[in-house]
Amino acid sequence: MKTAWMKAREDVFNSLEGTLKKLKLKVKTGDLDNSIEEPPSAKMGDLACSISFQLGRQKKVSPRDIAEKILANTKKPSIAKKVGLAGAYVNFFLNRGAFAKEVIKETFEKDYSRAEKRKEKIMVEFSQANTHKAFHIGHLRGTLLGESLSRILEYNGYEVLRANYQGDIGAHVAKCLWAYQTFHRGDTPNSNRGEWLGRIYAEASKKLEESPEHKAEVEKLQKKLEEGKDSELMDLWKRTRQWSLDEYEEIYKDLGVKFNYYFFESQMDKRGKDLVQELQKKKIAKKSAGAVVVELKKYDLDTFLLLKSDGTTLYSTRDLALAEEKFKKYKIDRTIIVTGSEQRLYFQQLFKTLELMGFKQVKKSFNLTFDLITLQGEKMSSREGLTITYRELKEKMFQKALAEVTSRNPELPLEGQKNTAMQIAIGAIKFSILNISNTKTIFFDWDRALEFEGETGPYIQYAAVRAKRILEKAESIKLSEVKFNLLEQEEEHELVKHLAKFPLIIQETATHYRVHTLANYAHKLAEKFNLFYNNLPVLNAPDKDLINARVAVVQATFNVLKNCLYLLGIEIPERM
Repeated sequence: MKTAWMKAREDVFNSLEGTLKKLKLKVKTGDLDNSIEEPPSAKMGDLACSISFQLGRQKKVSPRDIAEKILANTKKPSIAKKVGLAGAYVNFFLNRGAFAKEVIKETFEKDYSRAEKRKEKIMVEFSQANTHKAFHIGHLRGTLLGESLSRILEYNGYEVLRANYQGDIGAHVAKCLWAYQTFHRGDTPNSNRGEWLGRIYAEASKKLEESPEHKAEVEKLQKKLEEGKDSELMDLWKRTRQWSLDEYEEIYKDLGVKFNYYFFESQMDKRGKDLVQELQKKKIAKKSAGAVVVELKKYDLDTFLLLKSDGTTLYSTRDLALAEEKFKKYKIDRTIIVTGSEQRLYFQQLFKTLELMGFKQVKKSFNLTFDLITLQGEKMSSREGLTITYRELKEKMFQKALAEVTSRNPELPLEGQKNTAMQIAIGAIKFSILNISNTKTIFFDWDRALEFEGETGPYIQYAAVRAKRILEKAESIKLSEVKFNLLEQEEEHELVKHLAKFPLIIQETATHYRVHTLANYAHKLAEKFNLFYNNLPVLNAPDKDLINARVAVVQATFNVLKNCLYLLGIEIPERM
């Protein structure tokens, strides 16, 4: 479906294309399309064309001369109020009332910019917090990215399956259980048991660095875990594993995250070993110094290790089995795996190996990587214990939010203050992470994370609450009776233009998996709405027709803000 912004741009394109044909000036369709852009200042129009620069170079004449010829021969598009020049740019000024009518009518539709159902089924695999470790803000980044991306893909018409693949066996579990048996046997904390296991894991890593002679004990314990015959060890594993899983479920509940499927490395171990043997028979994999590898050097991907020389499995062993299950059992068309950027090469190797195994879906699949979160210039590390846990972050943000809510709403019952504070705290956490490109490092700073002004989640939430309050006080309106021609002010027009771009932003975000694009858009929308609100009266406008027109703008803004916040996983509080 063509949106108001797309139609306006198309009208301008068609007008210019007709002019160039009339003047017998030949340019490629793509060049003309790329030359049409939004100028940096509204004073220069709503859309500007720079094709005269290219034509000037071709004809070896002044771009300004060509621009003047284009202007003189251009038939004004139906959506434009006027056409003018700024240097060698041909600028188009939209008919504000007519454009506002088209945009606002679109935003009032129930499924504004929601795509029709597509046939493609996508599995988004994210969070992947390993058991026996604390859930820190590094896990949080991947979890929030995955959930938001899942919502955006669903909004774009895809069937999305959310999956969580958690490491519940392997070296990290062996380290943790070794330290538990050696230094904490019989201990059972009353609360935050998963986080407590994370501290034991960090303790184990430190002690093993100090006393490397204990590494053989850990390796022996890991082998016992894989064999599964030591009943006492297996009981301890199951009990402590559940501590982690229970704690993670509480966190997912906080964040509004629900998974369709949970996969565990322990389920993939046996089938992974069988697949490695099959790959050897097919000559895809081979033995090398006792280990099993896939040589990927001809693809510039080095050597991919599938099985250790002592027969114990690796992530890669188990990932082969997981991929087989995802593609064959769930019949997905592609998978998107959200991981830290340090795993980029690993997934390139894995995808190439799966391709060699015959999984055609891999060519459409994608490893969405995110960069590190650093604390005081140090990399987050569960092994070293240098982390901010989710619980610490949530509690500190909640206390800050509660103080704000209490000071602004002293009459609100305590339970209401707490609920609102939690919505604001979680919103602040989510936006501070999703607003930054996944390719950039987050330099985590407590003071900055706790700010409630500027480019923050609470700022957007407040704009939504403010719009909602206006609508609650306003009389209901009928779009057919709204006089859109009254919407001529700069603040109104800039806000309407931004609303018109929402469908394009959604499409771009889904196509390129860039959640921060939507977060940036939402912040800019809140900014433009606040400028509109602060400079132009709505309910106190001079006459009823103008009141109704501006209420329509507020309703349109609220509809889009609500969609943005839902897609980012952020709730709108009743009050702030």
